[in-house]
Amino acid sequence: MKLNERSVAHYATCNSPPDKTGVLFKKGERNTAYHRRWFILKGNMLFYFEERDSREPIGVIVLEGCTVELCESESEEFAFAIKFDCVKARVYKMAAENQATMESWVKALSRASFDYMRLVVKELERQLEEVQEEARSSQNAAITGPSQEGMSSRENGVSWSKPTSVPNGVSEGCVWEGDCGRGDGVKPPPVPPRRKTNGGSLESPVSPGTGCFSKLHDWYGKEVAELRIEWLQSQ
Repeated sequence: MKLNERSVAHYATCNSPPDKTGVLFKKGERNTAYHRRWFILKGNMLFYFEERDSREPIGVIVLEGCTVELCESESEEFAFAIKFDCVKARVYKMAAENQATMESWVKALSRASFDYMRLVVKELERQLEEVQEEARSSQNAAITGPSQEGMSSRENGVSWSKPTSVPNGVSEGCVWEGDCGRGDGVKPPPVPPRRKTNGGSLESPVSPGTGCFSKLHDWYGKEVAELRIEWLQSQ
C-alpha cells in the first residue's frame, strides 16, 4: 500500500478527535530494545511519535488484516504483538506500563480495523431490522385491535355485554347487569322480552301494517310507557 507522506502526517496531527492516545514501549526492528513512544490511534491507523510534542510521526501502522496477541514471554511484562497474515510481514511488539493499560490498548487495537467495523455494522443492521419488525407488528395489532365479540362495557353505571352471534344467525341481545356500586338503590329498567311467533322465530319489532313514521312512533311509545309503569311500580 502506498501512502502520501504529507497527507498521513497531516491526518496524524490534525484536530480530528483520536480514538485513543497514550504512551507505549515499542520494540525496534534492528535495535531490539524497547523505546518509549507516544501513540495516537485514529480509525485503522496507529501513529507513533518520538515525543508527545513532536510535530510529525516517525511511523504509522495500518491495522488491516492483523491480529493482536499477548506475549507469553516472562521477560516482556505487559507486552503484546501486532501480527499480520502475510508471511514476510513485520511483527510489531509493544509493552505497556501496567496491566490495565495493556488491556485497554489490546481492546482498542483489536476493534480498529474496517473488517471489525463491518461486522459491527452488520450486527447493528440486524438488530435494527428486528426492532422495526416488532414496531410494525405492534402497529398492526393496535390497528386491528382485540376482538369485539363478547366484550363488555359500562355506560351510565350499567354493565352490558355486546351481543354475540348464534348458529342460526340471530343475535342473543345485550345483557344488562345492575351496578352494585350505586348508592341510590335504583335499579336499571328491565330489558323488554323477546317476542316470538307460534313458529318460534323472532317477530319483526315493527307492527304489521305500519307504513309511516307516526304509526311507528305510536306503537313504540305504548311499549315504552308500559315498561316505565312497570319499573316505577317495582321501586
